[in-house]
Amino acid sequence: MARLSPLVLGFTLAALAAPAAAGTHWLCGLSADLTRLVCVADTDPLEPDAPEATTAAVRGTRFPLDPRQRWVVDFWSPPTEGASVEFLARATLCYRSPGCSVSVALPAYLQATAARR
Repeated sequence: MARLSPLVLGFTLAALAAPAAAGTHWLCGLSADLTRLVCVADTDPLEPDAPEATTAAVRGTRFPLDPRQRWVVDFWSPPTEGASVEFLARATLCYRSPGCSVSVALPAYLQATAARR
């Protein structure tokens, strides 16, 4: 029977016991009229709401954003490049929040431009 060294066993147990990196995954899509980006947090309803420490504040908005709220970003006009929409979503929702990520569901006409980046 193979034996694990105490050092390897200790690192393994520490890695399993350590909490996952704090962060929120945001799910975004365009509104029906294609002039707004609408985003909600992908959260587990069974996990308790634990407020994250503020890492930055910009014009009164504290980051990381509150995952209990729906966030909306208005556009001047319908977007023409999917990569720009994805970049805007990451920049607006995450700013400098560690562990933050964004997934954007794009219409077919924007998916090709997002894939080219």
